Amino acid sequence: MALPGCQPCRTKSPLCGQKILLFLAPTWWISLLVLPCAAFNLDTKFVVLKKGKTPESFFGLSVALHHQTKPEKYLLLSGAPRDVASEMDNTTRMGAMYACPLSASTEDCKRVDIKVLSEPRNNIVEDMWLGVEVASQRTASGRVMACAHRYTRILWAGNEDQRRMVGKCYIRGNDLGLQEDDEWQAYHNEMCNANTDLESTGMCQMGISGGFTHNSVYFGAPGAYNWQGTDYVLQRESWDQKDYSYPDEKRSNSYIGYTTEASTAVLHKHSNTFIAGAPRYNHTGAVFLMLNDSGTTLEEKLVLLGEQVGSYFGSSIALADLNNDGWKDLIIGAPYYFDRKEEKGGAVYVYMNLGGTFHSSANLTLTGPSNSSFGLAVASIGDVDKDDFQDIAIGAPFEGSGKVYIYHSSVGGLIDKPRQIISGNDFVPSIPTFGYSFSGGMDVDGNSYPDLLVGTLSENLLLLRARPVINIVSKTFTVTPNPLDPAKCTEDSCIKVQFCFSYSQSAGDPKYKETIKLNYVIKADQDRRRVYFAKTQSAVYRGQFSMPNEKCQTLKVLLRDDVRDKLHPIAFSMNYSLAEKSRKFRLGPQSLDAFPVLNEDQPRENHTEIQFQKECGTDNKCHSNLQVQAVYLNDQNQMLPRRNGMQILQYSRDVKKLNLNITVTNQPTSPTNGEDAHQALLNITFPLSLLPSSVRPSGACTFNGGVLCQLGNPFKRNQQAELIITFEVIGISLYTQDVIIQVEPSTLSQQDDLTAISAVLLVDYTIDASLRILNPWLQSHFSGTVMGESAMKHEEDVGSPIRFHFQVTTKGESLGSLGTIMLGFEWPYEVSNGKWLLYPTDIMVKGNEEWFCEPPGQVINHLNLSLNVHQRNHSSNLTRKKRELEASSKSEVPITLAAAKKAKSDTSLSCSEGTSRCIWFECPLKDIGAVTDVTVRARVWNSTFIEDYHDFDRVKVMGQATLFLRTNVSTINMKNGTVWYTVNIDSELSEEQPAELELWLVLVAVAAGLLLLGIIVLLLWKCNFFKRTRYYRIMPKYHAIRIRQEERYQPAGGFLPQKHKKQWVTNWQESGRYY
Repeated sequence: MALPGCQPCRTKSPLCGQKILLFLAPTWWISLLVLPCAAFNLDTKFVVLKKGKTPESFFGLSVALHHQTKPEKYLLLSGAPRDVASEMDNTTRMGAMYACPLSASTEDCKRVDIKVLSEPRNNIVEDMWLGVEVASQRTASGRVMACAHRYTRILWAGNEDQRRMVGKCYIRGNDLGLQEDDEWQAYHNEMCNANTDLESTGMCQMGISGGFTHNSVYFGAPGAYNWQGTDYVLQRESWDQKDYSYPDEKRSNSYIGYTTEASTAVLHKHSNTFIAGAPRYNHTGAVFLMLNDSGTTLEEKLVLLGEQVGSYFGSSIALADLNNDGWKDLIIGAPYYFDRKEEKGGAVYVYMNLGGTFHSSANLTLTGPSNSSFGLAVASIGDVDKDDFQDIAIGAPFEGSGKVYIYHSSVGGLIDKPRQIISGNDFVPSIPTFGYSFSGGMDVDGNSYPDLLVGTLSENLLLLRARPVINIVSKTFTVTPNPLDPAKCTEDSCIKVQFCFSYSQSAGDPKYKETIKLNYVIKADQDRRRVYFAKTQSAVYRGQFSMPNEKCQTLKVLLRDDVRDKLHPIAFSMNYSLAEKSRKFRLGPQSLDAFPVLNEDQPRENHTEIQFQKECGTDNKCHSNLQVQAVYLNDQNQMLPRRNGMQILQYSRDVKKLNLNITVTNQPTSPTNGEDAHQALLNITFPLSLLPSSVRPSGACTFNGGVLCQLGNPFKRNQQAELIITFEVIGISLYTQDVIIQVEPSTLSQQDDLTAISAVLLVDYTIDASLRILNPWLQSHFSGTVMGESAMKHEEDVGSPIRFHFQVTTKGESLGSLGTIMLGFEWPYEVSNGKWLLYPTDIMVKGNEEWFCEPPGQVINHLNLSLNVHQRNHSSNLTRKKRELEASSKSEVPITLAAAKKAKSDTSLSCSEGTSRCIWFECPLKDIGAVTDVTVRARVWNSTFIEDYHDFDRVKVMGQATLFLRTNVSTINMKNGTVWYTVNIDSELSEEQPAELELWLVLVAVAAGLLLLGIIVLLLWKCNFFKRTRYYRIMPKYHAIRIRQEERYQPAGGFLPQKHKKQWVTNWQESGRYY
């Protein structure tokens, strides 16, 4: 019966017995990602390599370091669970445990004599995997253990046998022999009850993991209780023996006990805490921490849960005091964790001990590359570099040929970057599946540094020994004199550099007196190259220092003659490294004392500097106060005008040069500034529109792509300098909004507020334009009859004509696409009730060419009336001189009857007063630099005035025209111009003048009228015209008669009264008179 669900990389599991061979094939498919990491103190040149005796025995599956006391020696223990049986055993493959000495030979491992009694009717030892777990007690005269988790008991029921894979462990003495008087060894160490089935402990597979404490031995049994699993503990005090186990909690298929650890200072300072991994618990894995508080069972105190299904969290466990606080921290592997996006494979979780408890989540998570099984093995390897903090090893056996990651720790816990990465390819020949199992924390070569034993699946194990770590404890690096006075330097002496070294071994061994050589490099003023070493004639000196023979060395440094920078200090740096002795890969336990490594936690570079002697105060540091001002001048050296604090350049093609006046001062404003400014410079950057041509004073600046001006070295206290730099104007156009020149002062002296200033010159282009109207007052009239809008066909149908003449004068350059000069009209279009007022017919514009302006919206000749060709031609005749236009405008004023007399009543119509409605339309003026004439023709809407203003003798209509610039360029400006125009429209409606008659004629007419009236009255009287005719006698009529409401009384007999004939006529046929 095999353990279900065994993962193919976990070879300690029974089901893996047939699957391990898969991993001995070439692993070309495995990711070969290698993390960069400098080697530290685990040596890979002088290694102890041991090989298994039998192919496919899985020699190296489990390993342990063992200290044998009699005779005293260190042994490398390895399990070979698929090894063939010895000649003494009556079986084929039983497995074995081997003990290997520290030697150069790879074939000198010896099989530990573990006699196993084979009784075919009672047990099965064939393929029982002896050596699946090996352990050493690591106490004085500590014992060793080898387990066989596939050891099987046979139960008989008649002729039928039932097999119980209960597992078994074998304990031997310190010398690997069997002492029958030792209860530890004599005890059968079969904790599972073979008489039960899989629901109990009949298939417990005890021994897949196990170990020792000082007074107990513990075993993992993941198959117990339907593969819930459990831990067994055998505790001995003198002759007293007790056993404990984790009870059945109905947690099937959890594999509790797959890995086990035990130690004090975990949950309790002095009592052992038993830790069991359960990689299949709840599918994500878990780790159980248990104590024996009750005295009968192991009680669960804390459970740490995995985070990913199938990651096998808890398949490897280690304990180490990472931060040196006296409590053991917990390291848990999850080798099958994966992150496809990040290409991670395998994880290790670090839980820091908080004085006897742990957080439920890890304090640190480490991950490996994809398909590496990072974390398949984890182990505490002790304080491998002797820095008082324990370190750990993590195996990634399927990352290429396999890798071992060494992590160091500090007071903050485990450092998340590996200090050393060792690959199976580092050895000759390469070692596949390197890092499959570990055992560390024991010094086997006597140099006070713990070593690391690494097992593989390729029938190999390697011992990696730690090299001594050297601390540089006394190092001095001094440069004299400080400060340096260049006047006191000679041709062969100026500066002295002295340095001293001494060392100590990190393990504190006072007998360690190996000769150590340091390679050092000293760099003098590397950035500025003002000094050089006398021996090498360069600024770099390389040498070697031997310890402990040498104590100090001194070097001479000389000063160059052409030193300008005397403000900045001369900097010296020294770095050193250990001179590695040449050696080749060699097998065997050769001494590593002669091959130490430097402590990588110590800085390996020193810095110092010396100052020049300067007149810069008691602190020898110069604090300058450079202040810069810059203004623009024209070619006559006159300051350009300002507007709102900014200088303005009036654009013109005639501007060919531009001057920039720069003033620099170093005036003290407090006792701590205004000191000498060493290497004071001005760096001037300018736009492409300018080209520097000269500077005053001559030679003060250099032109090389920019302008660099030297103010002095030093620019002394209270000094002032003035520079005038002339620029050729080569690219300033109407598109240029501003010109910005950056002036950046610099000095080697100290000045916190030293910043660049910007000299900003705004480019302004103002167009000189004027607008005037040649005939601001026009005279017109209205008369005739009203004509409807639909009846109008010609412009003469509208009314009397009017014509305005505008003249625009501009000076300047053509704007092109940068803007347009517009002439806008606020035209009195309608009266307040919506009737037409002045009807525009056309607009003629004439400059260098002649054209008609047609504003959008069809505001001109909106009714598409037929225009008078003669009138348009007359409007186009604009070539007359100014005075002729004025004379013409005066003569064209119509002389009307109304104009010849003073108006008795008048009114005004204008948009500003709200008495008319205006429409806005514009005409662009294409020509700049020429006189443009604009003629607007219109007609007075005669019908409106006849209907609405016939009671007025004169109607005054007003409008305005505005000249303005339309542009998006802020540097182009023009002052707007507005003119008003007025039309006086007089009424010429016809009026009847009263005639003067004679008095007698009036009297005769009155008398005749009276006589005629009397005759007419007489005739009417004779005809009874004045007698009233009674029509009611002739014509029938209705007469309304009020009748009271009939009152009906019921007689005593109970009968209603009889109806009588009505008393009035209801139709025309009735006879009788009722009125």
